[in-house]
Amino acid sequence: MRPRRITALALPAVVLYACTAFEGAEDLLPGPDAGTGGDASIEGIAGGGGFPTAGGTGGSDAASGGTASGGTASGGTASGGASGGAVGGGGAPSGGTTSGGGAPSGGGAPSGGTTSGGGAPSGGGAPSGGSGGTVPQCFSPADCNDNKVCTTDTCVGGACQNTPVANNTPCADANWCNGDETCQNGNCTAGSAPSSFNQCGTSCPPNYYAGSLSCSASCGSPTGPRAACSPACNPSFNACSGCPSGYYEASRSCSVSCATCGSSTGQRASCSQISGPSFNACGGCPSGYFTSSTSCSVSCATCGASTGERASCSQIAGSSFNSCDPCPAGYYASSTSCSVSCAGCGASTGQRYSCNQVPSGGTFNACATSCPAGYHVASQTTTVSCASCGASTGTRVTCAPN
Repeated sequence: MRPRRITALALPAVVLYACTAFEGAEDLLPGPDAGTGGDASIEGIAGGGGFPTAGGTGGSDAASGGTASGGTASGGTASGGASGGAVGGGGAPSGGTTSGGGAPSGGGAPSGGTTSGGGAPSGGGAPSGGSGGTVPQCFSPADCNDNKVCTTDTCVGGACQNTPVANNTPCADANWCNGDETCQNGNCTAGSAPSSFNQCGTSCPPNYYAGSLSCSASCGSPTGPRAACSPACNPSFNACSGCPSGYYEASRSCSVSCATCGSSTGQRASCSQISGPSFNACGGCPSGYFTSSTSCSVSCATCGASTGERASCSQIAGSSFNSCDPCPAGYYASSTSCSVSCAGCGASTGQRYSCNQVPSGGTFNACATSCPAGYHVASQTTTVSCASCGASTGTRVTCAPN
């Protein structure tokens, strides 16, 4: 009977303790500002693990992408519940933070239990700050060369147009002297400048000049001529066998360095880059210039001669000019005459042309037997104003638009 009385006396104490425990559990329920995962704080009851006495408090609006403020419950260990105790406020387990998205702020599934109130965080999304990489400089060598754009000329509706072509179409480098640029892994890489070489013969490839000539057993039997070829990249230089494209002969001389096999000396030209509005050239003017006057000069003499012809070259421009050469394209001879300023070496006078620009419309008279493109001969006659040197008259045509 005594044990029965002890049991009877212990029952009220158990009831009292249980009531006290449940009164404390009200603090674990989500308040008005708690996150939606607040119920997870009482999951530690599962398996008789006991009630946590200081469980983490649900963070305010933890489900909206903010920081989960729940810590690890300091109560009994949940046997089969959330590992490490209850997760307060539905945040990342063990009190971790969720930075702007990623894992839902309601917490992942605890081991052995389920955390309610999770879901995608509002305001999350893809993490920001990622690098998009660098933009390639090029896709082909054409993107790297000095003129940068490669175009092709087409005729559309009677008009010429410059149309860019595809990146994989090669085009000439604007500056040959600094090498051919290439495209490697999206970056432009500088090319190597051209170098000198020896070649059998007396001439060199385009863009090179023969700086000297020699005889060599490797170029013939018993010997043959050999040219030392250098890239034409300097403003001026001396060359055997004439100047390359883009240069004019400023003067001439005889030199042993330009002698061919079996000769003591050879012709050497002092070459200068074509530029400027005017200059003096031996042997005539290059394209884009007209001969405004001629003279005899020892600086233009060939080997074995005392003097040579020298031309005063002027850039083709303006509506009219006098030329010792026939009028260039885009101009017509309005009259001709004999002039001492156009005399060649050994002559007293030479032919001179008064050149006028071809008009865009209307008729004009030209000292010629035909008219420029776009015009036809409306009439023809002879006149002293179109006479050549040594003749009394010459042919003149009236040109009218087609």
